[in-house]
Amino acid sequence: METKTGLISQIENEIKSYLTEVVPIGENYDFSQYKLTKRISMFENKIYPTGKFDSQGNYKYWFDIITTRIEAEIKNIDFDTKNVVAYSDAKIDELPCLIVNLKLKEYLRETCQAEEINSAIEEGSGWGNVVWKKIKEGYERVDLKNFYVINQTAQTLNETPAIERHQLSQSDLRAKQDSWDYVDEVIKECKTNSYKSEIGTQEKDTTVPYYDIYERNGEVCLYDLKEYNEEEPKEKDKDKYVLARVVAAGKKGTISGVEIKHIMFAGEIKKMPYEEYHRSRYKGRWWREGLYELIMDLQVRGNQIGNQLAQGLEFAGKLVLSSSDRLIIQNIITDMKNGDIVKTQDLKQVDLRMHAADQLFAEWNRIIELANEIANSREIVMGDATPNQPFRLGALLNTNANKLFDFIREKLAIPFSKMFEKGTIPELIKELKAKEILRLTGDSDILARIQQIIVDDWYISNLVNFPPHTKEIADELKAQQLEELKKRPQLLMKGTETLFENFKPRVSVIITGEQVNLDSDLQTLGSFAQLEADPVRRSAILELMARKKGLDFGSLPKSPPMQPMKPMPTRETAMAGAENMI
Repeated sequence: METKTGLISQIENEIKSYLTEVVPIGENYDFSQYKLTKRISMFENKIYPTGKFDSQGNYKYWFDIITTRIEAEIKNIDFDTKNVVAYSDAKIDELPCLIVNLKLKEYLRETCQAEEINSAIEEGSGWGNVVWKKIKEGYERVDLKNFYVINQTAQTLNETPAIERHQLSQSDLRAKQDSWDYVDEVIKECKTNSYKSEIGTQEKDTTVPYYDIYERNGEVCLYDLKEYNEEEPKEKDKDKYVLARVVAAGKKGTISGVEIKHIMFAGEIKKMPYEEYHRSRYKGRWWREGLYELIMDLQVRGNQIGNQLAQGLEFAGKLVLSSSDRLIIQNIITDMKNGDIVKTQDLKQVDLRMHAADQLFAEWNRIIELANEIANSREIVMGDATPNQPFRLGALLNTNANKLFDFIREKLAIPFSKMFEKGTIPELIKELKAKEILRLTGDSDILARIQQIIVDDWYISNLVNFPPHTKEIADELKAQQLEELKKRPQLLMKGTETLFENFKPRVSVIITGEQVNLDSDLQTLGSFAQLEADPVRRSAILELMARKKGLDFGSLPKSPPMQPMKPMPTRETAMAGAENMI
C-alpha cells in the first residue's frame, strides 16, 4: 500500500475539497456544485429542508410551478428515436444506409433507448446538464448527484478531472476480479450493510453488503501512476501528468470526506470518456442552469404566498360572533339547537376577511408571469387557449416561441450524434453479415444488389490490371465475378465487410442538428421537385429525399428509357429518296 499513497491522497483531497469548499466564481459570489445539486434534488422531490410543518405546527403546502414548465419544454422539444437516422451524402452508400437504419431501429426498439432518451431530456430540462460516459457496450448516463467535477470553473469536462461515486454489490465486484486488483481485500474491509443514494444523505439499512467505489478520470502524476503499476519511475516523471482512469475503494463517506482504502485499477487513457449537454450558456462554472435553478427563487416565493393564503383563508372561513352581553359565555354554535332564541342586544359576526388577499393574488400573478418569461412557457407554449387572440397571431407567437426549443433540440443533437457515430453505429456494422442483412430486409433483392455493388467495386479496383477492352467484355467480366461470388459465400462475407468498412467514415447521424437540418432540407428539395419539368431530374430529386429519410427507392421498378424519336423527313429529303429509288 505504500506505493499507492500518492493516488490515494490525491483522490481523498479532491473529494474533500468538492464536498466542503466553495469556489469563487465572481466578486462576492462563491459556488458549490455539491450544495446546489442537493438543493435541486429537494426541489425536484418537493421537500422543505426543515420539514413539512412550521414552528407553529402549520402544514406547509408545496405549490409546484416548475414541473409543468419542464413538461412543456419536453413536449415542445419533441425528441425521440424516430429522429435518429444514419445518413451519407455519397450515392454509393444508399444501400448500406438502408441496412444500417433497419438495424438501428431494431437496436433502439430492443434496448429501450426511447425511455433513456426521454429520461435524458427530462434531466437536461430540469437539471440543466446531462453527462454520458463511454463504456464497453456503448454509453451510460452519469448520476449527477454522485458526479464530482473537481475544477468547478471548467468550461468542459476535458478541462478538469471528474470523480464518479458508485455503490456496487459483492457480485458486481467479483465480476471485476480479472481486471481490478485487491477485490478480495475490498470485500473484507470496505463492506457496509447500508445504502446511501449520495454522500450526506440518510442511509438505508440493507440485508446485503454494498461497497463505495470511486472512479476518477483526469490527469495524474506519471510518477504515481508508474509506482502503482510497479514500473520503475524516474525523477523527471514527478513533473509530468498524463490522462488516466483510476478506480478506488473507500469506506462509508461523510460530508467531511472519504477514506480511500485501496486503489483497484490505474491506467492511461487517450481522452476523457464523457459526452456532455448543457441547456444554458457558460457563466464561469461548469454546472449550467436548468429550470429548477432558474425558477428556484420564484418557487420559494410562490410557496410563501400560497401558504399565507392557505392560512389566511383557514381563519377567514371560521364563524366568530361577538357580544357585550356577559351572559353569553358559551359557544352558541355547538350549544344552540334548531329553533333556539338568542336573547342579546348586540350579537354580531366578527369580520375575518383577509384584507391583503388582493395584494397576495397580484403578487402570485406576477410570480407566474415572471416564471413564464424565464421558462418560455406562455399559454401558447403550454397548449392553453388565449382568449380573443386572432388565429394568425397565435401561429406567429407559436413559431417564435418554438425557436428556443429548436435551439435546444440542436444542442441535444450534438452529443447524441457523437454517441451514435462513435459507439452505436460501428458496433452495429460489426454484427452485419449476409444472413443478418437478409433477415433484416426480408428481401433477396437486397442481397442481389449488395452482390452487384461488390462486383462493381471489384471491377473498379482491378481496372488497372486489365488490358484495354470494350463494354461488352467488361460486362462479361462482371458476370463471371458475380457467378463466382454466388458459388463462394466466403467471398460475399468478405465483400460485405469491405462495403461497410468504406461506409463508416462517411456516415453521420442526423437528429435535426447543427450540421444538417433534415426538415428544412426536405422542404427545399420538395419545392425544387415541384418546379422541375424534366421527369428524370424530378425522379432523381425524389430519390435524394428518400435517401435522406432512410427510405429505399432503388428496388422499385422503373420505366424503360424512352428511345429518341427519329426526325420527320422534310419535302426535300423525301423527293431525294424517291429519285434514288428510280
